[in-house]
Amino acid sequence: MILTFLIDRPWVLLFVVRAVGYPLGRIRLRSTSLGVAAVLFTGLAAGAPHPDLKLPEILPSLGLVLFVYTVGLMSGTGFFASFRRQGIRNNAFILAVLVFAAGLVLLARRMLALEGGSSAGLFAGSLTNTPALASMLELLRVRGSAPETAVVASSMACPFGVLGMILAIVLAQRLWKVDHAPEGRAAEETEALGQRLQVRTTRVTRDAASAAPVGKLCREHGLHVVS
Repeated sequence: MILTFLIDRPWVLLFVVRAVGYPLGRIRLRSTSLGVAAVLFTGLAAGAPHPDLKLPEILPSLGLVLFVYTVGLMSGTGFFASFRRQGIRNNAFILAVLVFAAGLVLLARRMLALEGGSSAGLFAGSLTNTPALASMLELLRVRGSAPETAVVASSMACPFGVLGMILAIVLAQRLWKVDHAPEGRAAEETEALGQRLQVRTTRVTRDAASAAPVGKLCREHGLHVVS
């Protein structure tokens, strides 16, 4: 009866997964927690009992749009400013990791005789790259191919990708004795981040000021304010 209820009401299923997964992600084992990745694991577990336990097709597209939009707003300025310091080195390292991962996927495809969609899903899932998975699914739909194999491959690889990253960070901390506190203080002084953000609630009482747009006041008075 519960399965039928959730199958007929996918939006309820969405909020149940979020309500269960988010608190699980806040549980800490020593100094490590799954964070929002726990929502992913909860979703995988919730979708396992029945193939019809799935969300509306519009939801992944909406989530991808919001994800790309918010990440772009949050990281756009810092991304380009980082090239004036260590950005080229860091991005070259990331590119090397992606090429290495692609090589491993190609090797697995040859050894296991995987299909193209499964290989692409394996690549996106192992790197926990949701935008890449969404783009690949759209390409498969345009070509008239079934996206199910890609989704299954990505779902199987994604948990190992998340856990692998956590283990890699823990191992790096122990091997190289990484102390994040001084690095965080140093990052606050970089041009990418600028000065500390200060949140203020201001009441405007002058009629001339309240009638003008905030952007115009910032330009006229040299204010660095985001409303």
